[in-house]
Amino acid sequence: MTERPRSIPNPGFADDTGEADPIVLSALAAFDVGQAEVGAVDGILATSRLIVPVVAVAADDDQPVGEVNREKRTDMAMVTVTGRDGRRGLPVFTSVAALQRWNAEARPVPVQARRAARAAIDDGADALLVDPSPRPRFVVAGERLTAMADGWWA
Repeated sequence: MTERPRSIPNPGFADDTGEADPIVLSALAAFDVGQAEVGAVDGILATSRLIVPVVAVAADDDQPVGEVNREKRTDMAMVTVTGRDGRRGLPVFTSVAALQRWNAEARPVPVQARRAARAAIDDGADALLVDPSPRPRFVVAGERLTAMADGWWA
């Protein structure tokens, strides 16, 4: 049997250096000092690339190999965090450096913000937590999260 060459689809970030978009940083800085409205920041974030952390977790279905040894498998999982109030959030980052400051072992996955918002909702999270270290710099939640996931700013 001849194997066909496999290709991995380009997610659109081939030239991404992992650095934060200066426009996103400017919008967050303006929000921090009260010079930007939430909706304006949402609009800028919604059209940007964010970094979603994934980590290795032990697989539930380890299978015996041979008679003595067991094969240890890991899967990659998206990280969510739970607040004291029980609400869950998906941490997202503006840069690989910000992710590494948060968790040096997490692997960066660049995604469009719209996809991150949809993944958060599909995973039962209530919010996107932008650059949480230790507190989120910006939070997208509720109707705003749904609007971002549905592409209202696209």
